[in-house]
Amino acid sequence: MDSQSIEATEASTTGPRSAANGGAVRTAHRVVRFPRRSSLGLGALPSAVPCARLHARQVLWEWGLSEVAEIAELLVSELVTNAVQAAQATVSDMPVNVRLSANRDRLLVEVWDSNVQPPVPRVLENGLPEIDAESGRGLFLVETLSERWGWYPTRNPVGKVIWCELGRDGERN
Repeated sequence: MDSQSIEATEASTTGPRSAANGGAVRTAHRVVRFPRRSSLGLGALPSAVPCARLHARQVLWEWGLSEVAEIAELLVSELVTNAVQAAQATVSDMPVNVRLSANRDRLLVEVWDSNVQPPVPRVLENGLPEIDAESGRGLFLVETLSERWGWYPTRNPVGKVIWCELGRDGERN
């Protein structure tokens, strides 16, 4: 999922568009530069989830963003779990790709899969997932723990990117 291999065809009105211009991400109202970037391609297998978590932990430590690593690991885990499930629902044998982008204050997590179906958050009772539910918490956690999140379809290769953004200070907008 490097900047040359994924071309965003649309962006959510509140979220980033895949950065094909050297680390700048266009949001609805501003351009945010992310000079630090790391990508990881993984097979669409359950083992992708712990690999992605470990990658996020190590990269964020290297970048000096350890204070957001725990939340970022959880968000990466949820997004990659969803991406693996989405990719397995397609007939293609495409990998799942994780990209981390950061500047001094912000972390952007992007996860690509080959399924064109948009993410569908679970309908929640009283705004919370059921306690005994075995699935359906992923996007709830992403929405709750990140400052912003969204998705956009991709054309080359066909699929989608689900993204979320964290601030270094941990405060939600």
